[in-house]
Amino acid sequence: MVDLAAGTFVTPTVRLVRRLRRGGMGEVWTADHLSLRTQVVVKFLGQDADNPATIARFQREAAAAAQVKSPHVVQTLDFGVAPGGMPFIVMELLEGQDLAQTLKGRTLSVNEVAHVVDGVSLALAKAHERGIVHRDIKPANIFLCDAGGGMPFVKVVDFGIAKGIDDHNPVTTTGDVIGTPAYMSPEQLQGERDVDHRTDLWSLGVVAYRAAVGSLPFQGENVGAVAVSVLSAPLPRPSANQPTLPSGFDTWFARACSRDRRYRFGSAREMAEAMWAVAQGRAPAALASAPPAPISNAGFMRSGEVPAVVEPTGTTRATSMVTGAPQQQRSSGLLAALIGVLTAVVVLGIVGVAVIAPRIRAGGMHYEDASA
Repeated sequence: MVDLAAGTFVTPTVRLVRRLRRGGMGEVWTADHLSLRTQVVVKFLGQDADNPATIARFQREAAAAAQVKSPHVVQTLDFGVAPGGMPFIVMELLEGQDLAQTLKGRTLSVNEVAHVVDGVSLALAKAHERGIVHRDIKPANIFLCDAGGGMPFVKVVDFGIAKGIDDHNPVTTTGDVIGTPAYMSPEQLQGERDVDHRTDLWSLGVVAYRAAVGSLPFQGENVGAVAVSVLSAPLPRPSANQPTLPSGFDTWFARACSRDRRYRFGSAREMAEAMWAVAQGRAPAALASAPPAPISNAGFMRSGEVPAVVEPTGTTRATSMVTGAPQQQRSSGLLAALIGVLTAVVVLGIVGVAVIAPRIRAGGMHYEDASA
């Protein structure tokens, strides 16, 4: 890895100011954009800069974010190769905090969940129009920007493992497991090639459950146990864990996370509109056709079933914010999926994630302040 230093010009108009993080996968810096007269974030690819697959994913992140023309997607300003051969991405610097930080020890009200789902759905709608599937929707990749009062402005970040729906030469191949297991759809978890926009809708459903209930709907002591839960355990009933939730939230979640993708919402916007209806006490038309789904009456699986533990990120059971069944006999397909999950490298981020503690987030990364 080439040694970078404050004052280095990445481009004639981008000058490095301060390193925020340095790790095996690369570095993240704040920088002055001299032409725009603002600070930006520069993300460098490090020791894998000569790995074609890693470079392709890095380029994919820059291209995917740039192609999605939405104010709800972190803005990519430039992409290139710095002196010394290090690929880089220049992104806007966001002020606020990601949803994962917000949810530490707290839950969101139904209105707040609807606001987040709405913002994410606007970003996903634009991405899906372009044939881009994010594949890693989770709280850490949802940023709540300080809007100067009132509800935060929602942005989706980190398109590092995004995939084109019609991509016939994907970076990953059938059988690769890419994403964050607890938020991955069954088809994504099994490494299926034909993953489409509905995998993002599943993930957003899990995010909504996590935000409203304070725990994950699919849990386990390890990746394999999480996979069993995602693939075979009855869906938990959100209101069983959070009694203040309306029954419509249960129906909404059952459709959002239907294992049969044909019965999920048809689009991100339909999903958001149905959530707003639930929050406002209306009966959303989109839920009228929701299929029956096996839902656990209990909030968590009982003893002898998939273990329920604190989620891997360490987030605790939440309080209020401001304002299943025994494991089934698994088929050979499920066994193959679990073996794949246990042996595959689960990609949680391409370069690492970064945040200027505690109030600033660089688009697409989450990191500790290097000076802390």
